[in-house]
Amino acid sequence: MSETLTLLTQILPLALGAAVSPTALMGIILLLSLSKNPKISGFGYYFGSIILILIVIALGAIIGAGITSRSSHPQPLLALFDLVLGIILVILGVRRIFKSQKSPKNLFHDKDTNVSYPLMFVKGLTFGFLMFLINFSTTIIVLEAGKVIWTSSADTTGKIIVIIFLVLITLLVCEVPLTMYLLFPEKANKILSRVNVWMQRNGHILMGLVILVIGVYLVWIGLLRLAII
Repeated sequence: MSETLTLLTQILPLALGAAVSPTALMGIILLLSLSKNPKISGFGYYFGSIILILIVIALGAIIGAGITSRSSHPQPLLALFDLVLGIILVILGVRRIFKSQKSPKNLFHDKDTNVSYPLMFVKGLTFGFLMFLINFSTTIIVLEAGKVIWTSSADTTGKIIVIIFLVLITLLVCEVPLTMYLLFPEKANKILSRVNVWMQRNGHILMGLVILVIGVYLVWIGLLRLAII
């Protein structure tokens, strides 16, 4: 149990950093405002996001497994992996701060009023998958989390609990708007539209700072582990 708690403390900052995703937030707000059936499309978006996040976690686990199984000295390689990812995130963070946020309007079209519910769900699922796929900053943070989970000493049950925790926290950016819309659809439209405008103007700065902090953290962790080794 202590190993699981330790792993949770390691994953929490990564999950919170991954949750700061202006692109994904604007995507679901756009979907809820334009779809003929926002509930079905919204849940499709959410499940599409889950699929992508689980794929990235699996890739991180594969990388972690590859490093630990093929090398007689995996710790330096794991530290180097953290260092490289940290440098990439630092670069991405600086770029994102000075790069204005673009609205994903051109990626979603729902003009057909005769679309069936299953097709509407699939369209939402595809849109959610794409929103997280193009959000490289979030996916690379989740990739690191997947590696950390796999290389942890926690048991299988503990790792599954942490993966569920990671997915839920990362997708707060979808869960909060969707819950608001389900409970208070009229008020949610007004609130979310204002949030969308603010995120288009300032979201890139917020996410850039978060990515930069996580990048510096990974660089520091990587250098510290290399020094200890």
